[in-house]
Amino acid sequence: MRSMGNKECTGAWSRRTLTLIVCASLVLAAVLLPVRGMAQQKASPAKTLRIGYVLELSGWYSIMDASEDRYLKVAAQMINEKGGVAVQGQNYKIELVGEDGKSTLDGNTAAANKLVFDDKVKFVLGPAAFYNPATTPVFEPNKVFHVASFVVMMPGELDASTPYGFIGYNSSIGVLIGALKAMKKEFPSAKKVVMVAPDDGALPHLMPKAKKTADGLGLTQAGNVIAFPNEMEDFNPIAAKINAVKDADAIVVVNGSPPATGGIAKGLRSLGNKKPIICSAASGIEDIAAISGKAAANNIISMAIAPHAKGNPPLMDELFDRAGKKMPVLVFTANGLWVLAQVIQAANSFDPAVVKAKWETMDKLDGVYGACTFGGDETYGLKHHALSHPQPYTKLVNGKVVEGGWVDVGRIP
Repeated sequence: MRSMGNKECTGAWSRRTLTLIVCASLVLAAVLLPVRGMAQQKASPAKTLRIGYVLELSGWYSIMDASEDRYLKVAAQMINEKGGVAVQGQNYKIELVGEDGKSTLDGNTAAANKLVFDDKVKFVLGPAAFYNPATTPVFEPNKVFHVASFVVMMPGELDASTPYGFIGYNSSIGVLIGALKAMKKEFPSAKKVVMVAPDDGALPHLMPKAKKTADGLGLTQAGNVIAFPNEMEDFNPIAAKINAVKDADAIVVVNGSPPATGGIAKGLRSLGNKKPIICSAASGIEDIAAISGKAAANNIISMAIAPHAKGNPPLMDELFDRAGKKMPVLVFTANGLWVLAQVIQAANSFDPAVVKAKWETMDKLDGVYGACTFGGDETYGLKHHALSHPQPYTKLVNGKVVEGGWVDVGRIP
C-alpha cells in the first residue's frame, strides 16, 4: 500500500480539520440560537397603557395649563422608570395622549371626542374647572374614566351625573379647608371672613359649600359674597366693596387668580385696609406680589407650592427638579396621574368599570402631595370620588416671600 506524500497528508488533514470546524460551528449555532432568541424576546418593546389628557395649551387659560402639561409629562416618566403599571402580571409603560382644549368650551368638547373616538382611550386626565361640563357629555356615555384637574362645583363637573368622574387634587373645597386652616394658624384672631370669588357661573353651587366649610371651622361669613368677572383688570371697585364690610377680620378670595388677588390687595392697601388676604388657590405668590406692588404685599397667604420647602415630600421635590423650578408650579394633574396609576394596578384591570369600583373602596394612597385620602361623599354626592391631601402655603410678609409650611386638610366631607 502506497504511503501518502507530504502534500497528500497535509491535504487530508486540512479536509478533516475543515470538516471538524464546520461540524463544531453547526453544533455551536444550534446551542446559541435559542439563547439569541431569548435575548431578542427580552429586548422586545414593552407594552403600553395609553392615558389621554385635556389641557388648555393655547388661549387665556394656558398660563395655568402650560405648567400642568410639563409636570404631567415628567410624572409619567417617573412612573415608567419605576416599572410602569403592573396588570395581570405584565408591566405597562404609560403613553400620554394629549389634546388642547384651546381655552374654549367647543375646543374641550372637540378634544374629548378626539380622545374617545379616534384615540380610543379609556382613561383621561383633565380638564380643569368650568371646562369639565364640556367634556363629561362625551366621557360619561362612553364610560371613560376621567380625573379632573380641578373642579369649582358647577353641575356636570363632579356630581351624581358623572359616575365615571373623579378629582385628583384638593380642588375648591379641599384647598379652601387648607386655606382657612392656614389663616387660623397665621392669624388666630380672625373670626369673621368676607368671601370674594370670580363670577364664572359656579357661585350658586360653590359658595353655599364654602360657607358651610367656614362654619365647620368655627368661622363666620361677614356680609354677602362679593363677585367679580374673570376678565376684570381694575379691582379698585371690588376693593371698595370689601372695605365697606367693616366687621370682617380677613378677606378670603375663593379660587383667586394672581391678577385678582394682587389687584384686590393693591386696592385694599391703598384704602388703608391692612387686613389679612387669603387666596384659596395655588396662585404664584411672586405673581401676586408683582401685581400688588411691594408696599401692598403684606399679610397675604396663597396655597402655592414652594420648591424644596420644609415638609415637602421627596417625590414632590424630585418632580420640581426634573420639570424645572422656574416655571409656575402646578401639579394638580400630575397628582391625579400618580394616584390613577396606583388604582389601576390595585384593580388589576384596564376595565374602567372595575377601576371605578376599586377607587370607590379605597381609603388612602400616597401621591405627589403625600398621603391622599379618599372622600367627598357629601360634597359631591359620589362615594369617595374626591381626593384630599396635605396642602402647602406661602405668604407675603413686608414684600418678601416666606414659606408657610403645610396644613392637614383631612377628609373632604
